[in-house]
Amino acid sequence: MLKQIRRVLLATALIAGAAVTSATTAPAQGELPSVLHLSLSTEGPSVQRTTLLECHPAGGTHKFAQKACTDLELVQGDFRQMRVNLARACTLEYLPVTAKLEGKWRGEVVSYTKSYPNACAMQNETGVLFDL
Repeated sequence: MLKQIRRVLLATALIAGAAVTSATTAPAQGELPSVLHLSLSTEGPSVQRTTLLECHPAGGTHKFAQKACTDLELVQGDFRQMRVNLARACTLEYLPVTAKLEGKWRGEVVSYTKSYPNACAMQNETGVLFDL
């Protein structure tokens, strides 16, 4: 009888431990992971840079993943709506750069592209997001 009680207690402890472990490693309710491919391209001698940004939780190959995810959260993943507006003056030189974001934001497929007159203007609006 005592052996049966010990077995039941051990099984209960193992099940409770597994539940706690899965609860702490799973994303919060409604927190679907976001996986985004970011790219920059320029005109002229074509230059293209890319990186992978993961959010919920932050990660990937992006240098500033946490900050980029936080900034994207404010615009629900649509970087075209960002207005970081860094206090930095840009020259008026025209060296167009095109920023592109594709992937999934909280489970929804997203694809956004926006062109800027130069990299400085882009960074003033998007902050570290396209700091590839």
